[in-house]
Amino acid sequence: MQNGFSLLFENVNDLADGLNAEPRGSRNLMRRYWKLMAVLNVVFGLVASTPLIAAKKPAKENNTAPTTFVPVPEGDDLATIWNDPEFTKRLLGSYGFATEIEPRMSPEELQTYRDKVVPLVRGDHDKAITDLTALVKPGASAIFDFTLGNLFFQAENLTNAVKHFEAAITKFPDFRRAHQNLGFALVRDGKYAEAVKPLTRTIALGGGDGKVFGLLGFVYTSIGRHVSAEAAYRQALVFEPENIEFKLGLVKGSIATANYDYALALLDELIKEHPDRDSLWLLQANIYIQIEKPAKAAITLELLRRADKANARSLYLLGDLYMAQDSSDLALGAYLAGLKKDQNQDTARALRAAQILVSRGAWVEAEKLFAAVRSAPAVPSGADELKLLKLESKVAMSTGAGQKAIETLEEIVKKDPLDGEALMLAGDYYAKNGHLEKAEFRYQAAAGIEGFQADALVKHAQLLVQSQKYAQAAELLRKAQKVESRENVQRYLEKVEQLARTVHS
Repeated sequence: MQNGFSLLFENVNDLADGLNAEPRGSRNLMRRYWKLMAVLNVVFGLVASTPLIAAKKPAKENNTAPTTFVPVPEGDDLATIWNDPEFTKRLLGSYGFATEIEPRMSPEELQTYRDKVVPLVRGDHDKAITDLTALVKPGASAIFDFTLGNLFFQAENLTNAVKHFEAAITKFPDFRRAHQNLGFALVRDGKYAEAVKPLTRTIALGGGDGKVFGLLGFVYTSIGRHVSAEAAYRQALVFEPENIEFKLGLVKGSIATANYDYALALLDELIKEHPDRDSLWLLQANIYIQIEKPAKAAITLELLRRADKANARSLYLLGDLYMAQDSSDLALGAYLAGLKKDQNQDTARALRAAQILVSRGAWVEAEKLFAAVRSAPAVPSGADELKLLKLESKVAMSTGAGQKAIETLEEIVKKDPLDGEALMLAGDYYAKNGHLEKAEFRYQAAAGIEGFQADALVKHAQLLVQSQKYAQAAELLRKAQKVESRENVQRYLEKVEQLARTVHS
């Protein structure tokens, strides 16, 4: 292949030398010109599509030519399209020519391109940029502007790349590859709204293919034009029917336009083709949740769990779905599996699950989850430990182990006197067990903490009502209403005020 490449460049040299020997305006001159353009097109096609761009060169030659176009980090939404080797090859291929539809170069410009630009494009990009910058002039061919834009693009200088692509388009308005690469550069720079015009112009000029339509779909999705994104992704799939990222883009567009049935049908197809991709199962479950079909969402996640593909997040979500169906035993199994999968790295998730169990009165299941959290390798500490203690206290008070609960709560209050939740729970315990003064003291302390003022005042007022101190209770209820107005508290206040008037009459 190397020998063939060398022969092609020798052919270029012979043809270019022949140009100088022909008189201006002769038919032979034009024939030689077009023949040379055709050979250059072949040459640059080879440069773009074979390893020759990084072929071995003499030791003294400076080869600084990058082989990628501004790659994006893995995990970026654009990465699956942009970092695709075929897409990179296509961008590298844009250094070639399409002589029948693109700007022409004069024989002098062509010779300059051959003698100066071609060797540098293959090797020293920095020098190529310097030399081409000197050649780019108002009257020069748009090819020079475009090539300079490509060099800046490949060097990750997106601002100058855009500038020179636009200059090429100004000189030659129907320069399709300039429109295309301008659109690509704007996408890569995150200027999605600005990229729409050059990408759609590329399509209008006959350059629509899978990657152009796919990037247009990505752009439309990014700027919230979901109907247009759907249309673009559908067109992209005509060219690349097996492209999973385009199908996912179409799924997301369908979700955004509330076309859930179509999105689910597409996902069914994708899951059959790629059952190992857990993100597809999760997306399907989320759609079922969105359309209020929690049972189907649970089935999807359970299938994922049994295939041992579920991550901690999906297992906790499965537990929540089971709780929504009043299946606390199944929920506990999912929560415990999530805790094990996560290796207790995210204690907040486990505590959130425990709080759900406690709030639904699933005391037995909650205690089992408490024990699992405490026996995990990473024991909760700091705020997480205090939260766990409070949850344990709630269960203890609800299951007749009040003494143990109040000891825990008092320990929490000693560690943090401003823990409003612990103060409220301690007040509830004392109130329930007839220790009204201690309860009143805890509620008064909680009333001074932001976020607990209204509830603490109401609880304190209820204690006063028990002692038939209606006027004082009414005053506290009015204060609570000023902090947070609630209809049920207002009704209670009116009854207490009525009792106060009755006592004084």
